[in-house]
Amino acid sequence: MKLVEVPILRAESLTKTYRPGDNPLTVFTGVDLTINQGDRVALIGSSGAGKSTLLHLLGLLDAPSSGQIYFRGQPMLGRKADEIAEWRNREAGFVWQMNTLLPEFTALENVMMPLLIRGVARAEAADAAAAQLEKVGLAGRGRHRAGELSGGEQQRAVLARALVGRPSLLLADEPTGNLDERTGMKVIELLEQMHQDFSLTSIYVTHNPAFAARAPRILELKEGALHERAGNEEKPR
Repeated sequence: MKLVEVPILRAESLTKTYRPGDNPLTVFTGVDLTINQGDRVALIGSSGAGKSTLLHLLGLLDAPSSGQIYFRGQPMLGRKADEIAEWRNREAGFVWQMNTLLPEFTALENVMMPLLIRGVARAEAADAAAAQLEKVGLAGRGRHRAGELSGGEQQRAVLARALVGRPSLLLADEPTGNLDERTGMKVIELLEQMHQDFSLTSIYVTHNPAFAARAPRILELKEGALHERAGNEEKPR
């Protein structure tokens, strides 16, 4: 009997409503989403459509107003905060548009952080961080602080930090949004290479049509609903 593969990530009937005072704002409602192991997905939509909100929910950085999120078939919402924090540390790597490196630390120390939080010995964490910096082309920049790195180098260091703990998921929110076109393309190519080298499942939020077009799957948030696009066609999910 053939075994049915369980999706690595599944969202069921997600609704997100913000309630600023007496004027509730529903960003999206009833969103269903299935991500299989190894998928590389571009998440697109107009400003304010809820792309970043959905990515935060999938990374368990925020909770939906209703619905459930499953990781490898197991429900994740409703778990204790420390369980979710450990899940994020081990299973999810995050890359944001804004530089999130800690300025008082070197690139090497920044990349070590997820492993130190996990309880890995400092020497072992330093070796792993140095190896990861080499993979993203920053072998000679580990002793430099964040402010001494260019924008592209900073994003490479952020990517190294996201991947040093060998996560299953890479979640990136506008990872090239603050970079010029040439530097942004280098980061895109690196993200794609890391996706392959680390056997990742990757979801990228992007406004960049050229970046989105490179992804095997394109999902669009539009008018509170999620649609999967294939070429010039579009079908509700």
